[in-house]
Amino acid sequence: MKNRLKLIGKILVSIILVFALIIGSYVIYVYAQYHRLPNDMKQTIKNPQTQQVELGQTYKMMTFNIGYGSYPPSFNFFMDGGDDVRAYSKSAVKSAIQEDIRLINKEKPDFGNIQEIDWQGDRSQQVNEPQMVRAGLPDYTSVLTQNYDSAYLFYPVTKPIGKAKSGIMTYSKYEIESSTRYKLPIETNFNKFFDLDRAFSVSILPIKNSDKKFVIFNTHLSAFITDQKIQKQQLLTLFDEMKKYVSKGDYVICGADYNHALAGKAHPELTWMKEFPTENLTKGMRVVAPTNAPTVRSLDYAYDKKNPKNTFGIIDGFLVSNNIKDLKIQTIDNQFKSSDHQPVVMDFSLEK
Repeated sequence: MKNRLKLIGKILVSIILVFALIIGSYVIYVYAQYHRLPNDMKQTIKNPQTQQVELGQTYKMMTFNIGYGSYPPSFNFFMDGGDDVRAYSKSAVKSAIQEDIRLINKEKPDFGNIQEIDWQGDRSQQVNEPQMVRAGLPDYTSVLTQNYDSAYLFYPVTKPIGKAKSGIMTYSKYEIESSTRYKLPIETNFNKFFDLDRAFSVSILPIKNSDKKFVIFNTHLSAFITDQKIQKQQLLTLFDEMKKYVSKGDYVICGADYNHALAGKAHPELTWMKEFPTENLTKGMRVVAPTNAPTVRSLDYAYDKKNPKNTFGIIDGFLVSNNIKDLKIQTIDNQFKSSDHQPVVMDFSLEK
């Protein structure tokens, strides 16, 4: 009997040691894989155009968080309290991206910002989404900026989300002479492994017969972040960079997913829909946001606009400098067909 108990004890200790070794090895792997890209990185401009923007002309711009092609109306995401983790299938992701391309081509914007566009992503079934978007928008120049690069995240344990590279993309029918990637602050505790490498891009467009520039900012601020100081620092970092161009009289637009309420009702209980701090916004800039339809839905439940448990809000839109006249802005309401966000379009002009 004693020998049997000793044997059982040895087996249990061995099992515990094996699990400890596996967990320890995984923690070492995650820390070893962790990295952040350097600040102030020049970005590659694909399919360059030569036509230049002009003062006094009317243009259209779209901003759209495409949710890496993985959030159809039936999807409910585990980090929002739902059950789903990865996209349903590769074909489902491709279908969603094709729908995004269709929306863009239907609206025919002169400029556009995309957020949450994946490549090498387990969560998005390894679909190369930038490649699809570029093929679907052959008349646009584009800049792809990395915003997320994770090791294999074994979370949730039963069906892990895996690893992914993701980013933000700016596209334009007009010449982009340069584009630069800047780092954003993120949490420094273990949460950094779930919020890797946040950044924003600044694309500079020359203006015909003018010494001023048209400057397009693109970003996707952190959503599931518990430290409100970091949220504020992200916005202040963005605002400080805007100030450099506004003070020179350049024309500045930022189309983004701010994960703050730009209009309508804020939801302070959610980490991603607190009130936008307009009091801290760069002097000479203002918020321009749609009010005709929500731009985002919560992912704790499948989409149902009549279900009171669904939370909707307006967290996507534009920050524009005062020398830009906004003529019209609206959410393109497609009932969240391809993403948990809906695109926002704005007609505007650069005032002489």
